[in-house]
Amino acid sequence: MKPDLHVLQARATSLRQNLERISRLASLPDEQFWSNELHVDSVKLHLIQAMEDAASICTHLIARLGGTAPSAYAECFASLHQRGVIDEPLARRLQMMARFRNLLVHRYWQVDDQQVLRIAREDVGDLLEFLRQVGAYLGTRLM
Repeated sequence: MKPDLHVLQARATSLRQNLERISRLASLPDEQFWSNELHVDSVKLHLIQAMEDAASICTHLIARLGGTAPSAYAECFASLHQRGVIDEPLARRLQMMARFRNLLVHRYWQVDDQQVLRIAREDVGDLLEFLRQVGAYLGTRLM
């Protein structure tokens, strides 16, 4: 069964919006970012939502490509790599990000806020690359 491009576009739009919000906050100078505890809380929330969006895209594709539903987000990205949708380095980085999302959701008291800001500044571009590679695989633009 073919992927539903309307579903994928909606999730991609939500993902891009979450990434824009993360980027706005992460671009604040350190002193300004840390001056308001809501900044880090907002980044955490948008990271969770962005990973949910990416995982939704991932599980939709796996289901439509005839795969078995993965039991974890990290497994989903590995499965996309195995099917040739995304490259291996990106799959590995997204697996790490999915594990960090799990930490934010399930063991939030163990999260290092400095790591949250580092991920927001250095790693969220992988989610845009995910949209680019998925779009290339499907022959459409998700960016």
